[in-house]
Amino acid sequence: MKIVARTIALAVVVFFVLGGPLAPLASAQQPTETKPDVMQEAMKASAQQDPSKSSYDVGAGVANLFYVPGKVALCGMSGVFSAVLLAVTFGNAYKEAAGVAREACGGKWTLVGDDLRPEPQKRRAFDWETN
Repeated sequence: MKIVARTIALAVVVFFVLGGPLAPLASAQQPTETKPDVMQEAMKASAQQDPSKSSYDVGAGVANLFYVPGKVALCGMSGVFSAVLLAVTFGNAYKEAAGVAREACGGKWTLVGDDLRPEPQKRRAFDWETN
């Protein structure tokens, strides 16, 4: 039973790790159209503006090697903790148990390049700091 669970967990991790970085390659296999597409021109323009986009995508793929298994472990542990909490309180703390599981298992399960890209600094109209 333990070997089956480990095999399934390994398959899920491999699926997420390979699915994230290879997703742009899957969309590149679509047939081309004869007329120019406005979206393709916009994508070419955005690719010219930000040449480091691919480096952030590669970094996100490497980060997913640690992020996804950590997320799986945290979600699993929170599920066990929620079950213990329900058992100890005889079901009276069902909202708290659901909150623990929702906090750990919710959100993003994989990272993309935009998650790693720093946000541009916003300048305020009246910035009193001098450099």
